Amino acid sequence: MGRWPRNVTHPRHGEIPAGRPAVYPAADGAATDAGIDPGALRPGSLRFVDRNLEREYQRHGGAESLSGFRITTAAAAIMWLFAAVVIPIGTPIPLDRAFPVCSALAVLNWAAFVLSSRADTLDRQHSAVSFLTSVNGLVILWLASTGGVLPGYGISALMLLFAFGFVARTGFIFAAWRSVVIVVGFIVAAITYPVRGSLLVDAFIFGAAVIGTLMALRLLEQSRRRVFYQDIVITRQADALRLEKGRADALLRNVLPASISSRLLAGEQTIADGYPAVTVLFADIVGFTPLAARLSADEVVGLLGRLFARFDELVAARGLEKIKTIGDAYMVAGGLPEPLEDHAARVVDLGLAMLEVAAEDRELADRRLRIGVHTGPVIGGVIGKHKFQFDIWGETVNIASRLESHGIRGRVQVSAETWRHVEGLFEAERRGPIHLRGHGPIETYTIAGRRGEHRRAVRAIAPAL
Repeated sequence: MGRWPRNVTHPRHGEIPAGRPAVYPAADGAATDAGIDPGALRPGSLRFVDRNLEREYQRHGGAESLSGFRITTAAAAIMWLFAAVVIPIGTPIPLDRAFPVCSALAVLNWAAFVLSSRADTLDRQHSAVSFLTSVNGLVILWLASTGGVLPGYGISALMLLFAFGFVARTGFIFAAWRSVVIVVGFIVAAITYPVRGSLLVDAFIFGAAVIGTLMALRLLEQSRRRVFYQDIVITRQADALRLEKGRADALLRNVLPASISSRLLAGEQTIADGYPAVTVLFADIVGFTPLAARLSADEVVGLLGRLFARFDELVAARGLEKIKTIGDAYMVAGGLPEPLEDHAARVVDLGLAMLEVAAEDRELADRRLRIGVHTGPVIGGVIGKHKFQFDIWGETVNIASRLESHGIRGRVQVSAETWRHVEGLFEAERRGPIHLRGHGPIETYTIAGRRGEHRRAVRAIAPAL
């Protein structure tokens, strides 16, 4: 006979699962201490006040926008190659001027595409896009101005450029600096352009496009940052809820059998079952009341805590179910909520092991346990709405309790019904019938010890207990 099967699987004290860490870093301490919302934005740059949050936004946004950055730079390179052919055909700009300039810009944009893996944050991507847009814009202005097509073609090309910048969702502060560069370039081109009067409408359209694009990008970035921060808050709250639920579920499994707690967590309202074959054990410390009167509160709790912790280990090792403790009384059942063929043998063996553990405790001095065991049907269920408890009721429970109170110090007293299940595994002395209030005379036995082979099997698992 090997180690008792572990049928009881609900976690013991201290086995509360830890929640997974938060996805995002905590808010910056300085901002929080000052009473500032960590999700607040700086009015000019639209950056998060919280530096940790800003770094996470840069990293997260960079990973999210990298594919768009690559598409934008690749598309710009291809369009400049087409421009090298289209511009000489559709405008007065000669081929020997348009082709090398457009080809150089195509190479520049393609280099940005090739090196895009290094642009792993939004700042790097927006810096690169703003630089490319500024260079592209200045070149467009130069070509249009020297080719005499600044009105119409030149402004149309700048509108297309701003459209690309908007699609790339450039950060507001970068878009602002880019716009300043191109506006200055436009002013210089307009001043040097021979026919200034014809640029009035174009300048108006260009200025409106610049202002409109900046306003749209500012609103877009504000929205993106707010959504990002809201996602963080929601994620943290969800993590906190999962952690608290995990703790609550673990605590529930700590006080209830695993199958019972699973039914409660699944939403079952009333849990009440009949168990036809169960063995119930009651144990009590003889003379505990006068002992407790001489000890301090800490000493009493320490004594019971230490003793019952050892009992809990013995119960778990035998696949039994601890029902409850009442003062110095300890109640155990075998055969529920999952049936066990050898529930009586496990419970009786537990009783002997409990006597051995109690005898080793020096604080108990000459006091011993008194144990009663009976086998029969019981009703089990969960009671309480705020503090759940799994309990059992029935005549079997009452008889086991009476056998304990009428028992002998340092002995395990069992009923004839229990003895019929274990007589091949244990040695016992017939005590004879004793009168139990409410039940009349009951034939009883006191367990003297384990029989040979069963004793050797128990000794094999003793070091683990």
